[in-house]
Amino acid sequence: MKQDMQLTFEKDEVILKFPRDLLSDGYVQDFFQRLKSEMIVRKSRLSEEAAWELSEEIKQEWWEKNRERFLKRM
Repeated sequence: MKQDMQLTFEKDEVILKFPRDLLSDGYVQDFFQRLKSEMIVRKSRLSEEAAWELSEEIKQEWWEKNRERFLKRM
């Protein structure tokens, strides 16, 4: 029987458990990269304009990396 998703808070950690087949390894890696990026931005003293520029760069890099995968579907 598949385990349901679980969210647990322990001391300074958040533990998220879900069935491995729910998400691809690549999706999970991308998710953690986005979390790391968001943590860096939150800790920084970026101006709103600099944060916007950074977000646009990240989206552009993502599109360049994933463009072929999406265009193949069409």
